Amino acid sequence: MTAWIGLLLGVVAAVVLGLLWQRGQGLRRGSGERIRPAEVALPGDAYGRRGTLLLFTSPQDVQRDRARAVLAHAAAERPGIAVAEVDLGARGDLAGRYAVTLTPTVFVLDGDGRLRARLKGLPTPTTLTEALARTAPPT
Repeated sequence: MTAWIGLLLGVVAAVVLGLLWQRGQGLRRGSGERIRPAEVALPGDAYGRRGTLLLFTSPQDVQRDRARAVLAHAAAERPGIAVAEVDLGARGDLAGRYAVTLTPTVFVLDGDGRLRARLKGLPTPTTLTEALARTAPPT
């Protein structure tokens, strides 16, 4: 009987943790703060004229290559959108500064470098298109 109760509690805990993890993923509104390239250790020309997909990754991030591909595809469909990457393995201080708790995380910046959306976890093409439509509508 005690084993069954322990098993049941373990299952309930796993479900709750899964729901909390899933809730932490996805698209969130950005703060509107301006993030300059130098503030994230990037060259001055790293951002796009109409917007930037700022990808935060880490060396142990197994989703990094898939995230890069999704971002490159989305940027290719919208002239003036750039993809820039920040390696948190080299610049771990930026994770705390920008509250990046999961990699990959993507910041969608407008043409002025203002944070318009945050995407935690591997972005889906649909979610990324939605964020870009609000930030840099197609011309």
